[in-house]
Amino acid sequence: MKKNKIILFDWGGIVEPQEEGFIAAFKKLFKKLGYDGNDAIDILKKYSISSVSTIEGYKAMFDEIKKEFNISCTFDEYLKKYRKIFGKIKYNKKVAKYEVSLKDKCYIGILSNLSIIAHDRIDKQLGLNNYDYVFLSYKLGCKKPDKKIYEKVQSALPFKPKDILFIDDLEQNIIPAKELGWNTLLASGKELDKIKKCCNEFLNEENE
Repeated sequence: MKKNKIILFDWGGIVEPQEEGFIAAFKKLFKKLGYDGNDAIDILKKYSISSVSTIEGYKAMFDEIKKEFNISCTFDEYLKKYRKIFGKIKYNKKVAKYEVSLKDKCYIGILSNLSIIAHDRIDKQLGLNNYDYVFLSYKLGCKKPDKKIYEKVQSALPFKPKDILFIDDLEQNIIPAKELGWNTLLASGKELDKIKKCCNEFLNEENE
């Protein structure tokens, strides 16, 4: 099969679960730091952590977060606890394996909102070297669903919009991709059969 198409996958919610993975880990982390509320993630959204491009920038933002949540640990202590808790997240190995299996049929890529301190985790789960293209929000300086990130991805890809399929578990992240003319699928990692069906249909379409 001629490789003239690309499938871009989100990571969180596709390979790493959201509720029982990322969200549960964040709640546990902030509880360890002394914050008992369940709204930590909602509060953190205003900081746009996943678009901070350097550790220095993340550390400066952490100083603001400490005040917000009235916690007293150092940044190094925070990182240590973060890595210990988030390193135990169980991810969907079947989905990760399926994504890489598509390399014989098409190009594959990752398009994910990711904080700089989560890079090692995504690499461990997926093996980023397995992917032809990797687009991470912290490296691009913007995040989904900001249209800017999709435009940056489009300009970096040698594919027409009709030859791109983007799979994400959040509808708000799908909408800008559709507006650019990409093929899209709203699905979570729990819907592997749905993902496989869509990918097969996309790859078997006759080229115009």
